[in-house]
Amino acid sequence: MIPLDTLKQQHQEIDELINVLSLLIPDEKARKSHIVEGLLKDLAKKVGDHLALEDDTLYKELLVHPDPELQRTARNFLSGSHELRRLFTDYVQHACKPNSKSKECEAFVKESQDLFEMLEKRIKFEESKFYPLAEKA
Repeated sequence: MIPLDTLKQQHQEIDELINVLSLLIPDEKARKSHIVEGLLKDLAKKVGDHLALEDDTLYKELLVHPDPELQRTARNFLSGSHELRRLFTDYVQHACKPNSKSKECEAFVKESQDLFEMLEKRIKFEESKFYPLAEKA
């Protein structure tokens, strides 16, 4: 069975972390803090856990569903989740540290905004388009 309630709860937790980090990362002192570093690690873990749960449940069931359109949609989301996982892994490795140069941190701020926007769009798309299909299946 697909745990859509759990997946939606994870979306909410990811969204809350994105909202907090979006406020903290633009601030130079905050983004180099251990607090932000910890929040980024929390976000990385939550995103990883969410993608793993989707892989183990949602995609596993929908990729073998008799409806070819549902299979195609699941394949598209699955390939997007692999790319998201790769981007997020790279992103976390480039986080600002107390000894990071200003230019590196400025690039990190922009990268954060772009990645957070991508995550938010994916969450909205999953909840408005993909999860309703999964519920019908």
